Amino acid sequence: MNLPMNLRRSAPAALLISAALALAGCGQTTTPATSPANTVEPASAAASQAAGQPRSAAPTPTPTPTPKAFTGAELTAIIAGLADGEGNALTVVPAEQLEKGIEISKQTMSEAVISPAECAVVADSNAQIPAGSTYAGGVAKSTTVQALTVVTLVAVADQKQLGVNLEAAVAKSKKCTNFSMEIRGQKITSQTEILPVKTSADTSFGSLATQTLPSGQLMTTLLVTGVKGNLSASAVATGPDVTRAAAATLARLVDEALAQGATRS
Repeated sequence: MNLPMNLRRSAPAALLISAALALAGCGQTTTPATSPANTVEPASAAASQAAGQPRSAAPTPTPTPTPKAFTGAELTAIIAGLADGEGNALTVVPAEQLEKGIEISKQTMSEAVISPAECAVVADSNAQIPAGSTYAGGVAKSTTVQALTVVTLVAVADQKQLGVNLEAAVAKSKKCTNFSMEIRGQKITSQTEILPVKTSADTSFGSLATQTLPSGQLMTTLLVTGVKGNLSASAVATGPDVTRAAAATLARLVDEALAQGATRS
């Protein structure tokens, strides 16, 4: 999700990071639970029971490893140890500012008019952070060009959730590579290209979005996201001077963040 520049100025780091957090979480999906009442027994098992034959013991299920329960302090420490491509250390954004940015983000998206209409589903799902998540974010400003680097971490209780959400987000994004968004009388057009990226994550995703702001200025947003276990890391470079060459730096940041997360598991 990307916001008009005048809205970014109101709380730049918090809003940018809340957007990146939503991308890291990739929205929230739910999987219907399976209950015994809705489970159909195999015909052979039913026949055996009808004939009075003893039912064979079910195999013992393999225990599912308990995912790491990351604390906010742990994720913040990971963010604090990262640096952008120029060596500038990321500045951690306080939790209260993140929460404010998230609320502003949600309010902004509720007012947005998106065309074509079907792309509103993509924007809305990408604006939602999975319930019960633990998250942290940080930002670094380039000293040589007009660009910001944002890194966010989102940890969830269900380690399958992030991978499923990311795959769903990728599929939706491919259907909406071109759309416009009008917020409070300001219109932004966006063109997105899905990029092949390589990270150490179990699942990765990359995109390059070029936006035309109401002023006519072009804004580029490069995203690399990686999911490993129940931890998702997203690195975003945004600004008029951002190019696709920054993807390597973003992939490195994702790898470093996930590697640090693994050492804390």
